[in-house]
Amino acid sequence: MIRIENISKNLGEFCLDDVSLKVNEGEYLMILGPTGAGKTILLETLAGIYPPDKGSIFLDGVEITRLPPRKRNIGMVYQNYMLFPHLNIEKNICYGLKSRKMSRKDMRTYISRLTDLLGISHLLHRYPGTLSGGEQQRAAIARALVMEPKVLLLDEPLSALDSETRSKLREELRRVHSITRTTMI
Repeated sequence: MIRIENISKNLGEFCLDDVSLKVNEGEYLMILGPTGAGKTILLETLAGIYPPDKGSIFLDGVEITRLPPRKRNIGMVYQNYMLFPHLNIEKNICYGLKSRKMSRKDMRTYISRLTDLLGISHLLHRYPGTLSGGEQQRAAIARALVMEPKVLLLDEPLSALDSETRSKLREELRRVHSITRTTMI
């Protein structure tokens, strides 16, 4: 479970003011609001990119407010995917696993299972620039999920896609969520 208590963050002309939220483990929650409402800043504060000026963030009852992003076990996927263009999809997905000192065999088994789930196992040797927007988004989600985060933050993950791809990927995200039970915001 993730709990946000009275979070405030001032970024000059914009600020989050006294935001509180509770998301249960395994929940799939959408935060809605107009452009400029602070959805991205809230997600980035949860991820540890911005420290809050005030308030607290808890993950499974443990305060993580001042922990750096790498110690939070929270994944984040932006609308522009942020894949490394010089690495093929397999290496993009494996990137975070290198720090876990996993054997190559275990890594491939794990990645195979995840890419099968997301329907991108046939794309592992291709580069991001050769993929469609939906394929790139699936690869970015796989890269985040491979680290087995407690929470996956999705910042408008479908907004850059055409309506047909957006609809398909929305269903795909629901299916992945129902299988992994990863908390998604």
